[in-house]
Amino acid sequence: MSKGSALSQVTQERQAELREAWALVADKKTVLSSKEVYKVYRALGFAPTEQEHSAWFKQMEPKHDKVEFSDFQRVMEEVLEASLPNEKIDEAFELFDWDRKQYFDANDLQRVMKSLGENLTKDQIKDMILEVDTQGDLRINREEFQDMMAL
Repeated sequence: MSKGSALSQVTQERQAELREAWALVADKKTVLSSKEVYKVYRALGFAPTEQEHSAWFKQMEPKHDKVEFSDFQRVMEEVLEASLPNEKIDEAFELFDWDRKQYFDANDLQRVMKSLGENLTKDQIKDMILEVDTQGDLRINREEFQDMMAL
């Protein structure tokens, strides 16, 4: 992926967040170690696995085990661009889970379907839930929703 394409997709607000999180950890330093970069991820709300962190840090092409902001920004913009579809799925989930229970049920699905002009029977709604509900609790949690959207 080219540097330009990542820049076109990641918002100015996100770029500002990257700079702010870096500055918070860097405290005027121009380069950060792997451990410090991990702290920047955490400040951004990321919780990467050790494997993800190692891969991202390697992509930053560290010199003497430290990276500059420009290299950090380049890689993080690629990571953020790749995560944009997941953000859209999360936004869609929140349309169903408007009261933030971390799941939605038949009533929530019925409400959304009505708002879309679809008047479905209780049996039709239940069937839709059962197609996605892998836990058998007649609820769709975020993970089940994400799995369904990935199909």
